[in-house]
Amino acid sequence: MANGSCLNCGAKMSCGCQRRTAVNGIAACSSCVDALNAKLNAEKAAANPTPVQTVWGANRYKKL
Repeated sequence: MANGSCLNCGAKMSCGCQRRTAVNGIAACSSCVDALNAKLNAEKAAANPTPVQTVWGANRYKKL
């Protein structure tokens, strides 16, 4: 079914070439899929913060 509406912004999609799939698998229109993917990636990054790593290099005793 090519006709439908975007689940993200509610815009009417007149043909299948406007339908894109977001990173979470939800169909979105071509005009808002990039913004939706950015929002989903930001939420994913906020939920899983990267741990702070200790640097053990040649300059570990120098006071910076």
